[in-house]
Amino acid sequence: MRRLLTALALAIVGAVMLAGLAGLPRPGDPAAPVHTHVAAHIVAHGVEDTGSRNLVTAVLLAYRAYDTFGEVVVIFAALAAVMVVLAPAAAPPPGKTAPPPSPAPAVAPSPVVGFVIRLLAPFIAAFAALVLWHGEALPGGGFQAGVILGALLVLLSVVMGRGLEQPLVPAAAARWLQAAGPLAFAAAMLIGLAGAGAVLGLPAEPAWGRHAVLLLLELGIGLGGAAIILGLYLQMRGH
Repeated sequence: MRRLLTALALAIVGAVMLAGLAGLPRPGDPAAPVHTHVAAHIVAHGVEDTGSRNLVTAVLLAYRAYDTFGEVVVIFAALAAVMVVLAPAAAPPPGKTAPPPSPAPAVAPSPVVGFVIRLLAPFIAAFAALVLWHGEALPGGGFQAGVILGALLVLLSVVMGRGLEQPLVPAAAARWLQAAGPLAFAAAMLIGLAGAGAVLGLPAEPAWGRHAVLLLLELGIGLGGAAIILGLYLQMRGH
């Protein structure tokens, strides 16, 4: 009986979803509302509404800021889940000793690779900062800069043999940096309530206030993403 009710519920939900899907305009239809109303408004008023010359950034951090906030929370939750799953085993009860861990084979990185990574590290970090800074007006932004910086931190950890015992970023600072994305959005919410009367609203005046809020969000996403990438690597490495 339970299986029959489950199948019936799934059939009803599926029928509703298919009916809604059938009512959508065909992909690429120039007469679709998204092209005749939404996209046209963003192109015509995006800079005026958000102060960002990059319409992609205007969409990500202004028009659909709640969706971007959800993405940042999902990335942070992914790190939390990995840390829970890969957490060190609990201490054995009194009177029992834990079996010794199997030694992992030590593979030293190539000195050529290590030299090249150390040589390029300042340039990669500068490029990540450039992508973050110019993300408001040019292609780039917090997500892209975070991936570049996070990959650099992982590479440096590999060539320097850093693990959980001696991470590149101290544990106390890493916790705050990993939460930089949600914290930046929380600050932007408070600023929006105070300056625009709406959560995640952009203040109309002064003009630099909108740029400051967008830069705050980009900075939080970039630093948080980089710290999360490093944290995922360290947890999977385990030692």
